[in-house]
Amino acid sequence: MIRRVVASGHVVVLALGVLVTGCGGASVTSTPSPIVGRTAGSPTAAPGVVLPATPRPVVGLTWATAPDVERPTDAFAGAAAPGATPAGPGTAGHPGHFPGQAIVAEVAATPAGFVAVGYVGVEGRWTAIAWVSTDALHWSLAPIDTTTGSFAEAVVDGPSGLVAVGRAGPDPAAWTSPDGRAWTRRTVPTLSDGAEWERMTAVIRTGRGFLAGGSAGPELGDRHARLWHSPDGTTWTPVPDDPSFAGAEVSALLSDAAGAIALGRTGTGQRWTGSVAWSSTDGLHWRDADPGGALRAGLAVAATTVPDGSLVAVGSDLDEREAVAWRSTDRSTWVRAPTEASRLHAGEKIRMTDVVTLGDELVAVGNYVGVQFGTGASWTSRDGLSWTMGPDQPALGQVEFEALVAGGPGLVAVGSFGAPDNYIPRILLSPDLGR
Repeated sequence: MIRRVVASGHVVVLALGVLVTGCGGASVTSTPSPIVGRTAGSPTAAPGVVLPATPRPVVGLTWATAPDVERPTDAFAGAAAPGATPAGPGTAGHPGHFPGQAIVAEVAATPAGFVAVGYVGVEGRWTAIAWVSTDALHWSLAPIDTTTGSFAEAVVDGPSGLVAVGRAGPDPAAWTSPDGRAWTRRTVPTLSDGAEWERMTAVIRTGRGFLAGGSAGPELGDRHARLWHSPDGTTWTPVPDDPSFAGAEVSALLSDAAGAIALGRTGTGQRWTGSVAWSSTDGLHWRDADPGGALRAGLAVAATTVPDGSLVAVGSDLDEREAVAWRSTDRSTWVRAPTEASRLHAGEKIRMTDVVTLGDELVAVGNYVGVQFGTGASWTSRDGLSWTMGPDQPALGQVEFEALVAGGPGLVAVGSFGAPDNYIPRILLSPDLGR
């Protein structure tokens, strides 16, 4: 999978427990049903009484909230319950806010369960953190870095454990962990010798080790794409620069039998103006993978390989008024999916943020925004060109999906809840086992 995380290929079976569904603290407790397919089931009826068929959960379109996601204490002081809202002055700028906020940015499946990474901010001080789970239902916190201005943006599982990447202050940062609970920061050399801010934004595992991507340049100014490679996640070497990296930042990486693909955004930290793509057979030498410029009129932020070897990328148009998908059968010619109602929201904001391949189907997640508050969204597709959008459901209210991974009985997605007033860690599961 592309974007910031790649499924390790391990299948983790979720323990049958209790799920909580709903929004804003409303909860429904029930015993999960077994995993089922896409057919409808029928409830039990008294003799002679015919009841309508009840739709069963659909992987990728039906979601439930993980009932137990630990929150950083300092950031969410006074939150007694998952749906609690703050009150009183002195809370992150004005009444109605918690003292801080936290976002789950990426998630990886491991042989032992799942590990997610992200960052927490309290009074302007941001630090990188992780969440660890053995069953996808219960998630406990683990610190990654105590350096002010540290952000964990991506994570991937490897032969010896996990590798996470991001930045710490003005420097790119990588961390390794055997289990997601204890992390060690690794030195990441730069090509600018400290003259520029550099950050890592994506990481994948390849046949040669690990490959990370990001950019150099000021937080709000022009950027220049950067790539690094590592045999083991502990020792990193910058990839030689290329003129085609100018004005871009790596937003996603993919590795398969044919080589590596990097997606990039062009523009500045304040305003992205388009997308680019590069391909490589060895991770060291890169060439333009979109010579026709099909990606330039959109923001491609994630991609995956489909069973026939084609690539599918997702994102949005430049103004985020259409959730957009592209497909490539030759890794250099991209076809934009025709506009369809399932990827529009009455002229308002809508976007896809990640995509995975699950069997012979694609699943993408994202969100749409009406007047103020956003709502999580998901789609499924057989070909990457025509998409079915999932129904509105309580679990997706005010959710912003950041990433998802295949594992357990279906999918685990991560992000936040409560925007634009609060950013509260939120993890969701599909199918909805809470029925």
